[in-house]
Amino acid sequence: MSYPFQDLDKEALIFDIFGVTVLLLVAALGTWLALRARRAQNLGVKWTGLVLSSVVTVASTVALGVTLVGFYRITFPPSRRTVTSVKVAGTPDQIARGARFGTFCAQCHSPDGQAPLVGRNFALGGPPFGTLWAPNLTPAGEIGNWSDAEVIRAIREGVHQSGRALVVMPSEIFRHLSDVDVEAIVAYLRSQPAVGPNTPPTRLNILAGFLLGAGIASSSAQPPITRPIIAPEEGASTEHGKYLVSILGCQACHGENLTGGKSGGPGPPAGPNLMVFLTKWSLEDFIHTLRTGVDPYKHTLTEGMPWKAISAFANDTDLEAMYVYIRGLPSVNSAIK
Repeated sequence: MSYPFQDLDKEALIFDIFGVTVLLLVAALGTWLALRARRAQNLGVKWTGLVLSSVVTVASTVALGVTLVGFYRITFPPSRRTVTSVKVAGTPDQIARGARFGTFCAQCHSPDGQAPLVGRNFALGGPPFGTLWAPNLTPAGEIGNWSDAEVIRAIREGVHQSGRALVVMPSEIFRHLSDVDVEAIVAYLRSQPAVGPNTPPTRLNILAGFLLGAGIASSSAQPPITRPIIAPEEGASTEHGKYLVSILGCQACHGENLTGGKSGGPGPPAGPNLMVFLTKWSLEDFIHTLRTGVDPYKHTLTEGMPWKAISAFANDTDLEAMYVYIRGLPSVNSAIK
């Protein structure tokens, strides 16, 4: 008989022992106070004590249960396939292609937004969720000991080498990357100089565990990719534009149909309805905006819009393909009419 925890290494198990112990003690204290209150002679003291202690007991017990569910979900994601044998050649062409994605990777994995990708502390100045770093992605970091297939699984499926789910990794976007592009990214990561210390392992506290268990936040784990992903032929076509829009994560901010994202809650900032703009912009307007960060009305794009990363990644043909695809969406055609 096998047990869920028997083969876990230190990195796989994310569990806040101190926080869970505190919740257990609070639940036990509430139970003890309730028993004491039942023996009180004064009815006011008795019922006040019973109500307050019951609230403490129930709240701490529910919080404990939800938190344990959260830790379980991230330690044992619902679907995690065994990696296959993949060896990236690391040719100059692959490295050059992968470097196009480097600007996007640097947004999270570099303290200054530039290569090399030595990692960054996500917890610094943010919510108190524990130890949460975007790891060092140079060969000096932990992926230096990972296979190419394990790195690919982490990028597209949000699963750590140990089998646990990653946190914050936008695998819901990167799962659309073609085999050619994801292998190019691995080639680029391997080509960086081995610099910087290995970043600390992820350690989430009970607050993060509760949010995960309650469904307010989610891990990065995605369903396994079991078939080859082949990108459309490059060119100013609708198919290529759709592919680019999907791997650049436009829907993450601008909504599934690019008609505006939802504000509030965890996740990226809500982007505006692109249809409002692209029914009035020419191709030249679109390209100029993404090259300069200034729209045709002289408005500077907000900091949340990664136009610099898009501009560094995309050539003019890529931008034309994106424009052609978005302009061809039914919602745009309706707006034009």
